[in-house]
Amino acid sequence: MIGSGPSGVACAHALVERGLRPLVLDAGRGPAAKPVEPEELWRSFPVDFDELPLKPSFGSLYPYAVDEPLLPTRAEGVTAVSSLGRGGLSSVWGAAMLPYEERELESWPVSDMAQAYRSVLRFVPLAGERDALEERFPLYVDSPQRSPLTPQVTALLADLRRAPHPGIVAGRSRLALWSERNPHGERCNELGLCMVGCPRGAIYNSAASIDALAGAGKLDYRGGLLVEALEEQSHGVAVRTRTLDGGEGERFEAERVFVAAGALATTRLVLRSLEAYDRSVRLLDSTYFTFPLLRHRSAPVRANSVSLAQVFLELAGERPAHLQIYGYNELMLRAFAARTRLPLRAARLLSPPVLGRMLYVQGYLHSDLSPGIEVRLGRDGTLLGVPGGGDPRPAVDAVMRKLRAARPYLRATPLTRMLRVWEPGKGFHLGGSFPMQARPEGFASDALGRP
Repeated sequence: MIGSGPSGVACAHALVERGLRPLVLDAGRGPAAKPVEPEELWRSFPVDFDELPLKPSFGSLYPYAVDEPLLPTRAEGVTAVSSLGRGGLSSVWGAAMLPYEERELESWPVSDMAQAYRSVLRFVPLAGERDALEERFPLYVDSPQRSPLTPQVTALLADLRRAPHPGIVAGRSRLALWSERNPHGERCNELGLCMVGCPRGAIYNSAASIDALAGAGKLDYRGGLLVEALEEQSHGVAVRTRTLDGGEGERFEAERVFVAAGALATTRLVLRSLEAYDRSVRLLDSTYFTFPLLRHRSAPVRANSVSLAQVFLELAGERPAHLQIYGYNELMLRAFAARTRLPLRAARLLSPPVLGRMLYVQGYLHSDLSPGIEVRLGRDGTLLGVPGGGDPRPAVDAVMRKLRAARPYLRATPLTRMLRVWEPGKGFHLGGSFPMQARPEGFASDALGRP
């Protein structure tokens, strides 16, 4: 297995359940230290309503392979990033989880994912509720965990349930969050640090699953290695690696290799292994856009609360859109202080009436309405990424029109002047460079994902 992110860990658990003991090859970088002073953590993530740097983990950007000599990348108009971190990007993700709708899988050679979802949720926690979302997005667990509600979210959900909208399905967010005790006896205790690093380990990180399986002797883990190429042989697959300092690594052989290195790194590895240089491959992406939502009345704000997404809105249509709503958190306070040029202490005193009405929305378009990313691997090993073509703005504008028309239902107004449509890849919802097909041709893979 190559990689320690969520996909790789799901594979590892499936193999272990079948009585096998997989070998995991991983770059496995981790933070040098974990600062725990909240002020230091917040300073490491200086966001604004129209500025969004990479999200740190305990003040460090170690999960991201930025300006990485081992993975040379040139991005022009895109913001996709690989990871060499232990646990992949699950070290910094927002923990939001939803299954695909059945109709989205109709063209896949494998359409019944129910058992796979249930298998994953045996080791990944799911905090959510039985609500209107469940008709389109089953929970796949009998008893979901519960994350605490803030007054803001309580008021919003009450309004959404009071008069359902025919074109919008709303419900509590689904989060990979240990609101009850995790295997180490820790749980979410509402520190409000979700955006910069949870000291309790309450947000699921696949590195914890790797550690648990390795500690129980159920898998072998080899960190500090970058897989450079794969070679199919008559008896299996040869794996060539390098060390993270650029030196020559070990060579491994296996009957099967599961590549779980992330969208960009997996694409790079397969193209290099096929020696498919200067040939374009398309990555699908869900266009990412953000905007504030101003509620028609204020609600009390609370600094110590879960600051991950609190509500999901699903907009109906031939190509539905997904919206995640965030309530008050320290980042919003700091953005307010920056905009008003107030000292942080003054902003903390003056902001509650304003921020008690303010919600932050992250939206994702369907990949069919998004430009995607065209990538190709140069002979010098540089991966070039450019936008795939097409303008997502008309589809985003259509979403905003629906929300404006639904203002009486939302009891809120989208602030379209502060709408930001980000470059392809910014939302980290991308993949599909080797699409699964029943009869694969070219760069497609078969029903088991084999190129």
